[in-house]
Amino acid sequence: MWVLAGNKVLDKYPIFNSAKEFLIGAINPFSRLLRLGIRASIALDENRVLLSRGNHIFELDLLSGERSGGYFIGEGLRPLAFTKIEGIRGFDDAVVFGGYLMNMDKEPVHIYKRKSVDQWEVVYTFERGVINHVHAIVADPYRDCLWAFTGDFDEASAIWRITDNFKRVERVAWNDQQYRGCVVFPVREGLLYATDAPFAKNYIYLMNPDSMELKRIAPIDGSCIYGCQCGDQFVFSSTVEPDGRDSSLFKLFTSRKRGAGITDMYVHLYCGNMEKGFREIYKERKDLWPYAFQFGVFRFPSGRNDANTLYFQPIATNKNDLSLLALDLSGK
Repeated sequence: MWVLAGNKVLDKYPIFNSAKEFLIGAINPFSRLLRLGIRASIALDENRVLLSRGNHIFELDLLSGERSGGYFIGEGLRPLAFTKIEGIRGFDDAVVFGGYLMNMDKEPVHIYKRKSVDQWEVVYTFERGVINHVHAIVADPYRDCLWAFTGDFDEASAIWRITDNFKRVERVAWNDQQYRGCVVFPVREGLLYATDAPFAKNYIYLMNPDSMELKRIAPIDGSCIYGCQCGDQFVFSSTVEPDGRDSSLFKLFTSRKRGAGITDMYVHLYCGNMEKGFREIYKERKDLWPYAFQFGVFRFPSGRNDANTLYFQPIATNKNDLSLLALDLSGK
């Protein structure tokens, strides 16, 4: 785990349970196949960090280096991202996440809220048959509400408005891949997000939160799972992945056929804002390993970065796999 501040890497923390895991983790394809390492994180404060690793959530004290015993979420279950709620009227300040798992049968899916170290509570449940999983929970300070984006198919692809400390959760847009998003930024004009549609054309959209009307801001060359904010600019990564509607292990281990919404075998990095527009600033080609060894993506540090240096980690690419890269966005 890297700890970053502005334009500097402050520290690195090894996160391994055993020497065996350390040795396996040194081989990138095996590390990716076994999903080793940290999948999501968020800073609780200057000294404590939440980490999602495997099916557990840990808390790491950066001063002592001590890690908590961990909270077991459930088999095959993890957060795609954590969300910090601060200063949203009608909500307690908290860290929350939505359940992310395969769930093709649409079993119930929960939203969890942190109570204390290694203690979490369920604050809302999507009933059986409603969604596959939660992609994102977004705290919107402009409208004093939360938004949940869920997937993946048909009516499960939806946007939900959450108010009154999770007592009211209403579905406001659904049943279209244009509502399937993972990376969402609340801006004064509405919700800025990129679609995560491996079998449909993908765009960066601006959604009017009153009418739910969508405005296409820019096309992108694949589905988007990861992104971040860097200074006054928003960053989105495209993904190289399969169609997604047939996720059999055999196909994941044998096929490199990309979904119809993935235009080429490159991971593309887009950067911009509502004033300047969006443009591609970097790309890397997907490596030769099949999709079971992870999709081709760029991942980003959690939290807002007010500096002009963008840090990111290529995953399953042919040049810089699992390395930490940096781009200066000051001239972009």
